[in-house]
Amino acid sequence: MQRMQQTPGTTMPEEKSPLSEYRLDNVDCSICGNTGTVTRIDENGFLWSRDCVCMKRRRSLRNIEDSGLRDLVRRYSFENYKTPTPKHDAIKKKAMSFCANDAECFIIMGKSGAGKTHICTAICKTLIENNWQCRYLIWRTDAARLKSIVNDGEEYEREINKLKNSAVLYIDDFFKGTITDADKNLAFTLLNDRYNGRGKKTIISTELTIPELLEADEATAGRIIERARGYTIQAPSENWRLK
Repeated sequence: MQRMQQTPGTTMPEEKSPLSEYRLDNVDCSICGNTGTVTRIDENGFLWSRDCVCMKRRRSLRNIEDSGLRDLVRRYSFENYKTPTPKHDAIKKKAMSFCANDAECFIIMGKSGAGKTHICTAICKTLIENNWQCRYLIWRTDAARLKSIVNDGEEYEREINKLKNSAVLYIDDFFKGTITDADKNLAFTLLNDRYNGRGKKTIISTELTIPELLEADEATAGRIIERARGYTIQAPSENWRLK
């Protein structure tokens, strides 16, 4: 809480509202009147201000907007993740455990339609709601874009650093398609940096198995497997989109 002294009969100078970065149409707060702050004057004439409780919600929504996951988090959550088998129940519990502790990497493997995107999005949604900043990378499309600008030093560094430094990085369909040397270089550049850092979470979905990942790129896969110890999951083989 901030304290500002107010002289009787004067008006406090206008300050930038914390809402300026988080103004979102679907949040309407009667507590602060959508200013983002709650203020009071104490018995000594000091003006106290603090963030309104609505700011946590606004920051979460802004993080969702910035992450690239907006449409997915509307559809996927832990609440609507179905657990028709003990295997699905175990996956859900493992994913929720990952959100609740300091584990660094979560990887789920399985065929298309196995529910990988759902459980990974549910993890991201939970972390975002707890004020983790998250970024979403679709390997097949976003990796191609990054490879296309690799010779543009300034733009490439700007974009790759966003992914390296994000508190949470979700890589969807890792190594989907033909794996080239450029793919391997990009994966190592990105994941080795996160491997060497601390306090970050990396979430990976892939159709490849552990042996296939190691065959594709042992250096990168080895780092993923080490950091994901305890959170390396094989999804059931059923295609739940067809159920």
